[in-house]
Amino acid sequence: MEFKKDDCVVYKSAGVCRIISIEPQSMDGENEILYYKLKPLADANSTYYIPVSSSAEKLRRLLTKEEVLELIDTMPKSQEEADVWSDNRRERREMYAQILKGDDQKALVQLISALYFRKQSSEAAGRRFSSMDENAMKNAETLMLQEFGTVLEMSPEEVRKFIDERVNQE
Repeated sequence: MEFKKDDCVVYKSAGVCRIISIEPQSMDGENEILYYKLKPLADANSTYYIPVSSSAEKLRRLLTKEEVLELIDTMPKSQEEADVWSDNRRERREMYAQILKGDDQKALVQLISALYFRKQSSEAAGRRFSSMDENAMKNAETLMLQEFGTVLEMSPEEVRKFIDERVNQE
């Protein structure tokens, strides 16, 4: 998949980025390779160079508005629908890492929903929600809100409100 200058893409390790140029670089001092130069939307101080030849493994196009709306409309509405839980911390940590580094937006939304319902359940029972689970939820939400916000042209707060209203409409 070829991208153009000014396209917004998702770079697995940095979230939504804008391609600010496509330029040859000689990273080893000898061979010139064509690179996408990326600026993360959430971090203007960072820059990434991704070889055009291997970009398919590292970059993906943003979801369309229709895909975002479909993901929101299919969000689990109960803990039973969302439950992708394991009581084993190591298994959960591995699952979190796999989902957060992956490209499966449906799995990301499922994870956020499961963590949201687990957090509500823990708090209702007077138990503390683990910091590992809290961090996973925060990281997953950041990825989702960043992409959804870019696609829907909304701030993260507006996306949260939009999702809440859309999921809770009967």
